[in-house]
Amino acid sequence: MSIGFVYILFNPAFPRHVKIGCTARNSQRRAGELYRQSGVPEDFVVLYDELVGDAKQVEKLLHDRFAAYRVRKNKEFFQLPPPEAVRALQQLALRFPVPTNTPTLTVDLLPHFTKYFARYLDPQVIELRFVQLPGTCYLDVTRKSPTDETRITTHEELPLGGLLTPDVPNLDVLRHNEAHLRSCDEYDWIMISNLFPTEVADEIAHEWEKPNGKIEQKRQHY
Repeated sequence: MSIGFVYILFNPAFPRHVKIGCTARNSQRRAGELYRQSGVPEDFVVLYDELVGDAKQVEKLLHDRFAAYRVRKNKEFFQLPPPEAVRALQQLALRFPVPTNTPTLTVDLLPHFTKYFARYLDPQVIELRFVQLPGTCYLDVTRKSPTDETRITTHEELPLGGLLTPDVPNLDVLRHNEAHLRSCDEYDWIMISNLFPTEVADEIAHEWEKPNGKIEQKRQHY
């Protein structure tokens, strides 16, 4: 059994197809790898993904379920409506949760964000933790509803190079990853997460990417 993310990928160049696969790292990075490897004219988009307790088994069950819609036997592409693939993954994820006794290490990142990124952080975010599991890691983000007291917690991947994901996580690994995350600036965070509202992320991107902006200044510095 291997904990990991099962994903549904979509590519605008192939609007009638989805790709169903799994990864122990993160779906966003896998989508980027597929784009570079395949030479297709459009980026792959992570339509949906789920963290499950047995990613390989969930992937196999999805492949078996949609075998009649498979484009080729040696490819993970299926000709079916994306919502149907997403619903099937959601149903299976309920059957294969991450075991409650899984060794888990966490770091509370909310104090860091309220100190350094308070003017950027989505005000609906009320809890923010980095979670280290065997073979994978992610952000645990709890948001409150803007209309009532409902809280929704999601597991959000971190498409960030340099994070360690050993089969047996330990405190040294956790501290390494924590330091790596704390070194990220606001531009890094809009690239790897959706913790900032869209309009705020757009403003950050404009400030960093404009002529003689922070990106250009960094390049000149190095």
